[in-house]
Amino acid sequence: MPTPRQRRVVRRHAALTLVALPVFAVAGVLTPDTAVVAALLSLLVAVVVDAPVHVRPAWRARLRWVLLLGVVVFLGLAARHSYAVLRALSDALIYT
Repeated sequence: MPTPRQRRVVRRHAALTLVALPVFAVAGVLTPDTAVVAALLSLLVAVVVDAPVHVRPAWRARLRWVLLLGVVVFLGLAARHSYAVLRALSDALIYT
């Protein structure tokens, strides 16, 4: 059964994500990459804002693995984007 603090983290994460995605959609920059980054950043913000001051509940230790997985996915997306940019640059330099 989730604790009130766990529910608060989940609610904040969902609220921040549901605010960020329409903002990106209205701005015209919503892609799967930006959706993953927005979800990861909203989770990080929700966890940091709700961090207890003096004690560390056991469920927060398990949350570290979820955040680590999110960072790995983010790094994979960043590497894919960097590869695409470098490939476009090298093609542009070859043809000039």
